[in-house]
Amino acid sequence: TTGLTLTWLIFELAQNMGIQRRLQQEIDDFFKELNGRDMTYDDIPKLKYMTKCIMETLRLWPVVPNGTFREFEHDDVIKGANGENVKVTKGSICQITNYNRHRDPELWGEDVNVFNPDRDWKDHEIWANEGLKAYNPHSGRFSPFTFTPRDCIGKNFAHMEMRPILCYILGNFSFELSDAAANYDRSTYLGVNYGTMGPQDLTKEGTYKSKGGPFPERRHVGLTVKAIPRSKT
Repeated sequence: TTGLTLTWLIFELAQNMGIQRRLQQEIDDFFKELNGRDMTYDDIPKLKYMTKCIMETLRLWPVVPNGTFREFEHDDVIKGANGENVKVTKGSICQITNYNRHRDPELWGEDVNVFNPDRDWKDHEIWANEGLKAYNPHSGRFSPFTFTPRDCIGKNFAHMEMRPILCYILGNFSFELSDAAANYDRSTYLGVNYGTMGPQDLTKEGTYKSKGGPFPERRHVGLTVKAIPRSKT
Protein backbone atom coordinates (compact mmCIF):
# COMPACT_ATOMS: atom_id res chain seq x y z
CA THR A 1 0.00 0.00 0.00
CA THR A 2 2.85 2.41 0.75
CA GLY A 3 4.47 1.60 -2.60
CA LEU A 4 1.21 2.28 -4.43
CA THR A 5 0.76 5.61 -2.67
CA LEU A 6 4.28 6.66 -3.69
CA THR A 7 3.56 5.53 -7.26
CA TRP A 8 0.37 7.59 -7.41
CA LEU A 9 2.22 10.61 -6.06
CA ILE A 10 4.92 10.31 -8.73
CA PHE A 11 2.11 9.91 -11.28
CA GLU A 12 0.66 13.27 -10.22
CA LEU A 13 3.98 15.08 -9.83
CA ALA A 14 4.98 14.01 -13.35
CA GLN A 15 1.97 15.92 -14.65
CA ASN A 16 2.29 18.94 -12.38
CA MET A 17 5.83 20.22 -12.76
CA GLY A 18 5.26 23.35 -10.69
CA ILE A 19 4.18 21.24 -7.73
CA GLN A 20 7.08 18.86 -8.29
CA ARG A 21 9.61 21.72 -8.30
CA ARG A 22 8.09 23.25 -5.16
CA LEU A 23 8.34 19.92 -3.35
CA GLN A 24 11.92 19.46 -4.53
CA GLN A 25 12.78 22.92 -3.23
CA GLU A 26 11.41 21.98 0.18
CA ILE A 27 13.52 18.81 0.09
CA ASP A 28 16.65 20.71 -0.97
CA ASP A 29 16.15 23.20 1.87
CA PHE A 30 15.53 20.31 4.26
CA PHE A 31 18.85 18.64 3.39
CA LYS A 32 20.69 21.96 3.68
CA GLU A 33 19.33 22.36 7.19
CA LEU A 34 20.44 18.83 8.07
CA ASN A 35 23.95 19.85 6.96
CA GLY A 36 25.13 16.30 6.32
CA ARG A 37 23.69 14.54 9.35
CA ASP A 38 21.13 11.74 9.13
CA MET A 39 17.51 12.76 9.42
CA THR A 40 15.59 11.73 12.53
CA TYR A 41 11.92 11.38 13.36
CA ASP A 42 11.95 14.86 14.89
CA ASP A 43 13.12 16.34 11.55
CA ILE A 44 10.33 14.84 9.44
CA PRO A 45 7.52 17.23 10.56
CA LYS A 46 9.40 20.07 8.87
CA LEU A 47 8.30 18.67 5.48
CA LYS A 48 4.89 20.31 5.62
CA TYR A 49 4.35 20.68 1.88
CA MET A 50 5.29 17.03 1.41
CA THR A 51 2.57 16.16 3.91
CA LYS A 52 0.02 18.07 1.83
CA CYS A 53 1.20 16.29 -1.33
CA ILE A 54 0.90 12.88 0.35
CA MET A 55 -2.55 13.64 1.76
CA GLU A 56 -3.79 14.90 -1.60
CA THR A 57 -2.54 11.68 -3.16
CA LEU A 58 -4.38 9.65 -0.52
CA ARG A 59 -7.50 11.69 -1.24
CA LEU A 60 -7.47 11.31 -5.03
CA TRP A 61 -6.06 7.78 -5.14
CA PRO A 62 -6.92 6.01 -1.86
CA VAL A 63 -5.04 2.73 -1.90
CA VAL A 64 -7.97 1.05 -0.13
CA PRO A 65 -10.86 2.64 -2.05
CA ASN A 66 -13.46 0.19 -0.71
CA GLY A 67 -12.87 1.55 2.78
CA THR A 68 -13.97 -0.46 5.78
CA PHE A 69 -16.95 -2.20 7.34
CA ARG A 70 -18.56 -1.48 10.68
CA GLU A 71 -21.31 -3.23 12.63
CA PHE A 72 -24.08 -1.13 14.18
CA GLU A 73 -24.03 -1.46 17.96
CA HIS A 74 -27.58 -0.16 18.35
CA ASP A 75 -30.62 0.68 16.24
CA ASP A 76 -30.29 3.93 14.33
CA VAL A 77 -31.95 6.06 11.66
CA ILE A 78 -30.02 7.37 8.66
CA LYS A 79 -30.92 9.54 5.70
CA GLY A 80 -31.64 7.49 2.59
CA ALA A 81 -32.66 8.31 -0.96
CA ASN A 82 -34.57 11.60 -1.36
CA GLY A 83 -33.80 12.42 2.26
CA GLU A 84 -36.11 9.75 3.62
CA ASN A 85 -35.40 8.21 7.01
CA VAL A 86 -34.21 4.61 6.93
CA LYS A 87 -34.18 2.49 10.07
CA VAL A 88 -31.02 0.42 10.54
CA THR A 89 -31.16 -2.35 13.11
CA LYS A 90 -28.47 -3.36 15.56
CA GLY A 91 -26.06 -5.87 14.01
CA SER A 92 -26.37 -4.47 10.49
CA ILE A 93 -23.13 -4.16 8.55
CA CYS A 94 -22.26 -0.80 7.01
CA GLN A 95 -19.57 -0.23 4.40
CA ILE A 96 -17.80 3.13 4.66
CA THR A 97 -16.14 3.64 1.30
CA ASN A 98 -13.28 6.07 0.68
CA TYR A 99 -13.26 6.69 -3.04
CA ASN A 100 -16.71 8.27 -3.41
CA ARG A 101 -16.32 10.60 -0.40
CA HIS A 102 -12.80 11.60 -1.40
CA ARG A 103 -14.09 12.72 -4.81
CA ASP A 104 -17.41 14.24 -3.81
CA PRO A 105 -17.61 17.85 -5.10
CA GLU A 106 -20.12 18.72 -2.36
CA LEU A 107 -17.43 17.94 0.20
CA TRP A 108 -14.31 19.17 -1.62
CA GLY A 109 -15.43 21.73 -4.20
CA GLU A 110 -15.60 21.76 -7.97
CA ASP A 111 -11.86 21.08 -8.31
CA VAL A 112 -12.34 17.69 -6.64
CA ASN A 113 -10.63 15.82 -9.51
CA VAL A 114 -7.66 18.19 -9.61
CA PHE A 115 -4.42 17.39 -7.79
CA ASN A 116 -4.16 20.39 -5.48
CA PRO A 117 -2.04 20.02 -2.31
CA ASP A 118 -2.97 23.59 -1.32
CA ARG A 119 -6.68 22.92 -1.06
CA ASP A 120 -8.59 23.93 2.07
CA TRP A 121 -7.71 21.13 4.46
CA LYS A 122 -9.37 20.64 7.81
CA ASP A 123 -7.04 20.53 10.82
CA HIS A 124 -7.46 16.83 11.58
CA GLU A 125 -6.78 15.92 7.93
CA ILE A 126 -3.21 17.30 7.96
CA TRP A 127 -2.43 17.42 11.69
CA ALA A 128 -3.21 21.15 11.84
CA ASN A 129 -0.33 21.71 9.37
CA GLU A 130 2.23 20.47 11.88
CA GLY A 131 3.84 18.14 9.33
CA LEU A 132 3.53 14.80 11.10
CA LYS A 133 1.82 13.48 14.21
CA ALA A 134 1.17 9.99 15.55
CA TYR A 135 -2.64 10.09 15.44
CA ASN A 136 -4.89 9.05 12.56
CA PRO A 137 -5.52 11.93 10.10
CA HIS A 138 -9.21 11.80 9.27
CA SER A 139 -12.50 13.66 9.08
CA GLY A 140 -16.04 12.91 7.97
CA ARG A 141 -14.99 13.37 4.33
CA PHE A 142 -11.46 11.93 4.50
CA SER A 143 -10.37 8.56 5.90
CA PRO A 144 -7.48 6.96 4.00
CA PHE A 145 -6.59 4.91 7.09
CA THR A 146 -10.26 4.36 8.11
CA PHE A 147 -11.50 5.45 11.53
CA THR A 148 -10.57 4.92 15.15
CA PRO A 149 -10.60 2.80 17.22
CA ARG A 150 -9.92 0.17 14.51
CA ASP A 151 -7.86 2.16 12.05
CA CYS A 152 -4.83 1.04 10.04
CA ILE A 153 -2.24 -0.46 12.37
CA GLY A 154 0.60 0.51 10.02
CA LYS A 155 -0.37 4.14 9.37
CA ASN A 156 2.43 5.73 11.40
CA PHE A 157 5.10 3.48 9.92
CA ALA A 158 3.77 4.21 6.42
CA HIS A 159 4.01 7.96 6.99
CA MET A 160 7.50 7.68 8.44
CA GLU A 161 8.90 5.58 5.60
CA MET A 162 7.30 7.57 2.77
CA ARG A 163 9.05 10.79 3.69
CA PRO A 164 12.70 9.64 3.62
CA ILE A 165 12.01 7.68 0.42
CA LEU A 166 10.56 10.76 -1.26
CA CYS A 167 13.42 12.93 0.00
CA TYR A 168 16.05 10.75 -1.65
CA ILE A 169 14.10 10.01 -4.83
CA LEU A 170 12.97 13.57 -5.53
CA GLY A 171 16.20 15.01 -4.23
CA ASN A 172 18.05 13.20 -7.00
CA PHE A 173 15.52 12.84 -9.82
CA SER A 174 12.74 14.67 -11.60
CA PHE A 175 9.93 12.70 -13.20
CA GLU A 176 7.90 12.90 -16.38
CA LEU A 177 5.32 10.45 -17.68
CA SER A 178 6.50 8.24 -20.50
CA ASP A 179 4.94 8.90 -23.91
CA ALA A 180 2.73 5.81 -23.57
CA ALA A 181 1.56 6.68 -20.08
CA ALA A 182 0.89 10.33 -20.95
CA ASN A 183 -1.76 9.51 -23.55
CA TYR A 184 -4.74 8.85 -21.33
CA ASP A 185 -8.12 10.40 -20.63
CA ARG A 186 -8.12 11.75 -17.07
CA SER A 187 -11.92 11.90 -17.03
CA THR A 188 -12.20 8.12 -17.40
CA TYR A 189 -8.94 6.93 -15.84
CA LEU A 190 -9.82 5.69 -12.37
CA GLY A 191 -7.06 3.22 -11.55
CA VAL A 192 -7.38 -0.54 -11.08
CA ASN A 193 -9.04 -1.73 -7.88
CA TYR A 194 -8.38 -5.29 -6.73
CA GLY A 195 -8.88 -4.53 -3.05
CA THR A 196 -5.93 -2.17 -3.24
CA MET A 197 -5.88 0.38 -6.07
CA GLY A 198 -2.93 0.92 -8.38
CA PRO A 199 -2.40 2.69 -11.70
CA GLN A 200 -3.38 0.79 -14.81
CA ASP A 201 -0.33 0.05 -16.96
CA LEU A 202 -1.14 2.05 -20.08
CA THR A 203 1.69 0.41 -22.01
CA LYS A 204 -0.12 -2.95 -21.97
CA GLU A 205 -3.50 -3.73 -23.46
CA GLY A 206 -6.10 -6.23 -22.36
CA THR A 207 -6.05 -8.53 -19.35
CA TYR A 208 -4.14 -11.55 -18.12
CA LYS A 209 -5.23 -14.74 -16.38
CA SER A 210 -4.93 -14.60 -12.60
CA LYS A 211 -3.62 -17.53 -10.57
CA GLY A 212 -6.59 -18.02 -8.28
CA GLY A 213 -8.35 -15.46 -6.13
CA PRO A 214 -11.61 -13.59 -6.75
CA PHE A 215 -10.44 -12.02 -10.04
CA PRO A 216 -9.89 -14.65 -12.77
CA GLU A 217 -8.73 -11.93 -15.17
CA ARG A 218 -6.84 -8.82 -14.24
CA ARG A 219 -5.72 -5.63 -15.92
CA HIS A 220 -2.02 -4.88 -15.78
CA VAL A 221 -0.95 -2.53 -13.00
CA GLY A 222 2.14 -0.35 -13.30
CA LEU A 223 3.50 3.08 -14.14
CA THR A 224 6.13 4.02 -16.72
CA VAL A 225 7.95 7.30 -16.11
CA LYS A 226 11.09 9.08 -17.24
CA ALA A 227 13.52 9.56 -14.34
CA ILE A 228 15.72 12.56 -15.10
CA PRO A 229 18.80 13.08 -12.89
CA ARG A 230 18.82 16.49 -11.27
CA SER A 231 21.88 18.66 -11.69
CA LYS A 232 23.63 19.51 -8.43
CA THR A 233 24.71 23.13 -8.14
